Amino acid sequence: MNTPDSPPAIKSTIRLTLAGLIALCVCLVATSTLLTHYLEQQRAPTSVPPLPVGKPTLEPPRPAGPIPPWGELVTLDIDLEQPEEYVSFEATTNLVTTWTFSGKSLDQTRTILTDCGMPAAQVEAALSPDNVQDRPEATIIKPGDELVLALALEVRTKLYVTLSQWSENPHMALPYHLPGADFAALFPNAQVPTAAIDMVKKLSYTQLGKRFFSDPEVVLHQLASPEDRLHLLKMLTYQNAVIARLRLRPDSDVEKILGYWGTVPGVRLKDLRPLMESIKNTPDGGTISLLYFLPAFARERLYTSPLPAQADDVKMDCHWTALNFFSEKPDPRFQDNAYASTYIKDNCYQIGKPSLCGDLVFLVNSKGEVIHSAVYIADDLVFTKNGVNFAQPWILMHIPNLREVFTFTEEPRVLYYRRKET
Repeated sequence: MNTPDSPPAIKSTIRLTLAGLIALCVCLVATSTLLTHYLEQQRAPTSVPPLPVGKPTLEPPRPAGPIPPWGELVTLDIDLEQPEEYVSFEATTNLVTTWTFSGKSLDQTRTILTDCGMPAAQVEAALSPDNVQDRPEATIIKPGDELVLALALEVRTKLYVTLSQWSENPHMALPYHLPGADFAALFPNAQVPTAAIDMVKKLSYTQLGKRFFSDPEVVLHQLASPEDRLHLLKMLTYQNAVIARLRLRPDSDVEKILGYWGTVPGVRLKDLRPLMESIKNTPDGGTISLLYFLPAFARERLYTSPLPAQADDVKMDCHWTALNFFSEKPDPRFQDNAYASTYIKDNCYQIGKPSLCGDLVFLVNSKGEVIHSAVYIADDLVFTKNGVNFAQPWILMHIPNLREVFTFTEEPRVLYYRRKET
């Protein structure tokens, strides 16, 4: 009921026909669909890329340029430590520092120490009766940890370079190679006490721009724990080595690759060809260990260390290793340097660069003396045993890394030779 002062009420009436009702339902459904799609788009992660069309490939990129005769090598550089059993043996023996002056009298040794810049008080301490053995063939000094730690850097460098000329001083002749300034790179697992790392740094010295260390005994004396001594030597005794495989792709030229490796004595094409073809015929190809392409001598020894030597055992050094590379039964005469030199002179000739597996690689000092022998494999890889020590394994190395190992007082030249019957 309306009063005279109130505004009139407005009444609204909606009438729908059947066609209008149908149209309204269609609009509601369409609106709901659009709203649902919008909300799903808002929730969807925008960072996920669309799926690729077609089958994704796992084939690694091809190298630039033509494939070399030996095929496509896949290499992995590793730091190979000595066996823990051998490191443990070293950690409990040879703990006395000795300086051996071969062929030098006591007076000559005194002169050498003085010429290296050692103060008179340190010279007298080194040559005290308790520390020195004056023998006809050499003067041997046991300086003691206190004197070793007290050496000035310049004195240590000159003295150790002098001592390196005599093999009786193994840690000077073949010192430990250290990283430049980042000692954390040498001890990445922090298993060696900080005090020991600082002592290694203090006792290290630089020669030809490289950092070396020759006093493991002194540092080992400061470590009470056998575990700490073991970790220290494991870190120090690593070697740069290479694990190598040959990649075969569906379009690899197996016959060309076999043309290189098939010339290696002891490698049988009848065994290699079906194995390589089977790998090549898989959808994406694959890799095969380089061990299959080496003669039995290398195949049986690679990445292993010999057992501890007895007094009458063969001296399995680098020269014996290199010259026996193709031997079915190793020739013990190659342990004699004079015999090995005569063999090379009579049976080998010098070449400009290596191009065949089995070519010989010699590191030569300024006197023309061969200080190391190795065997060329392929690319810049050599098969080598770095030293006569039984703890040194047979490994593959890059030639530049091998050259660096034997760079101390001078950088050696690299000469290449080939056997005449090759």
